[in-house]
Amino acid sequence: MRIRTRNNLIKFIEDSRLCDLYPRIRRAIVEGTNENLGSFHVIPCTPANTTSGLVVIIKGKRNEWIITVKPERFEGYKCYILREIPWKFWDGDTSENPLYRGDHPKEYKLLRDKELRKCLNLKE
Repeated sequence: MRIRTRNNLIKFIEDSRLCDLYPRIRRAIVEGTNENLGSFHVIPCTPANTTSGLVVIIKGKRNEWIITVKPERFEGYKCYILREIPWKFWDGDTSENPLYRGDHPKEYKLLRDKELRKCLNLKE
């Protein structure tokens, strides 16, 4: 499967092995809200964390999951659960593709810039 649209992305997560392991995520996809955060050039805390991926927040009635979909060399794509959003690595503003830009790119750019200032110990 090629992920070309936001709907493809959400459907891939819904059909993934991750949702087989955590059925509440699948239920949240259907009953809750989903937000595509767009592309990140590094996804820490996953195998081979030097590769890029797309990040989605899935909100259920009681829980929230941060899920990344990363291209894998021989497996197509794979999903991972993240503990936090790596804003300093967001690079959705480098693409015209809405899938990579995310649902609210202006907001994400501000969050990335804020995180980068914090990393550099600069005042806001």
